[in-house]
Amino acid sequence: MKALTLLPLALLLSAPAWANGSPWLPVPKTGSLSLSYVSESAKKFYRGKERRNLPFQKIEQDTVWVSGDYGLTDALALDFQVGHADVSGKVPSPPGPPDRDGVTDINLGVTWRLLDEDVNLAAPSIALRFGATLSGDYDTGVPTAIGDDASGVEASLIIGKIMGGRFALSGEIGHRTRDNKVPDEAFVNAKAYLLVSPRLILNAEYHNTMAGGTLDIGGPGFNPSRFPETSEDIERIGLGATFSATPQLGFGLNWFTVIDGRNTADFDAVAATVSYTFDFYQAGR
Repeated sequence: MKALTLLPLALLLSAPAWANGSPWLPVPKTGSLSLSYVSESAKKFYRGKERRNLPFQKIEQDTVWVSGDYGLTDALALDFQVGHADVSGKVPSPPGPPDRDGVTDINLGVTWRLLDEDVNLAAPSIALRFGATLSGDYDTGVPTAIGDDASGVEASLIIGKIMGGRFALSGEIGHRTRDNKVPDEAFVNAKAYLLVSPRLILNAEYHNTMAGGTLDIGGPGFNPSRFPETSEDIERIGLGATFSATPQLGFGLNWFTVIDGRNTADFDAVAATVSYTFDFYQAGR
């Protein structure tokens, strides 16, 4: 059932990025590269926990993401993710919030698998992921900022199980800490996969980021320069499909929507992805 282990797990990201761990690692000396285009838009936002209309028409963000992973050993894999984003606040007539573009935060990770369900058939796959975030090249202090201009580290526990050869579940729970006075965050990811055919996989996911801190947009002590310090909670759901045109080439289409939050935009988004799987092991034989 290695088809599921090679599933291109393209993430629908808005700034800041969230963890992207998987308990199913690439085969040693193999990996994948993915190129994703994500289009997001919102007409409402959460001021604190209260959902309101934006003070302008809407906010739009288009991001091109490059991501990849590589298997070092049976139990160790590397991953990375970086992108370029364009953000604009649409208004019927100027002036409005300034448009912004720039390189997103870079996320680097290493995953260590503790337990492999292919070896211990009755058990799930269990892994630990350790990641680092390097702040990108963009301006902050405006509603159209691409990110928080903060670097940091994160760690997560990931558990997954393939059942009956056609269905799989995975869950991740972790913690992230960053500089620039950005509040620490706990995060949870839950994903389900259905193998419809050897080439088509459907997926559904749930994500929740829960930040510490007490600063709200428009609350006591807030001013635009303190946007990175606000407590940004994000709860969202997503659906998607991945089609493997060849053993090396895959295409994905995904959708997600924010269902609750705090100090964040109420985004809807779609993403298109193309992924290429490479094999250095076979090439070296």
